Amino acid sequence: MGVAALVLGILGTLLALIPGLFWVAIPLALISLILGVVGRKSAASNNQPTGTATAGLVLGAIGLVLGVLMWIVCFRVVNNAKKGFEKGFEKALNDPELQKKMNKDFDDAFKKAMEDAKNK
Repeated sequence: MGVAALVLGILGTLLALIPGLFWVAIPLALISLILGVVGRKSAASNNQPTGTATAGLVLGAIGLVLGVLMWIVCFRVVNNAKKGFEKGFEKALNDPELQKKMNKDFDDAFKKAMEDAKNK
């Protein structure tokens, strides 16, 4: 179990550093954390070395923290971008010069469509 905890801890920690793959990293790190605890307890009760299980436990904890932090960072970035787009669109739609240009463009297109309809 110690080796499995170590491998999953390494994968979880590496994947937690990549934006978008933290969804995979969080469960891997959590499983690594659980396997590390169980493997360490099992190895200690059998008087075997606990190094790999401890390393898996530590890497699982680091991967879990990094994955959660990356999730928070990505959530905040997306949320701020959404607010920025909403403010930009609201500002653009309330701009009187833009409204005049849009109305003029619409009127021109409408007149052209009416002329094309008459000619047919």
